Amino acid sequence: MVPEIHLLPEVHKWWPHLSARSKQRLEEQDDGVVPDDVREEIERIIGEAVDPSAQLSDGDRTFIRTRQEMVD
Repeated sequence: MVPEIHLLPEVHKWWPHLSARSKQRLEEQDDGVVPDDVREEIERIIGEAVDPSAQLSDGDRTFIRTRQEMVD
């Protein structure tokens, strides 16, 4: 049986409000894993619990990369 993969809520809802430190940590994640403290910050932003195993989707990683390129 394949384990279920949980994804984060819509990236547009929380990315603009995320702290610079958390944004940098997600930019450095190649495997989609979200550090616990970043996940907890996302929970505070959106006002709901996020599964502890939630990961960045491919679309989330693309969105984050494009935001990073805009700053460069």
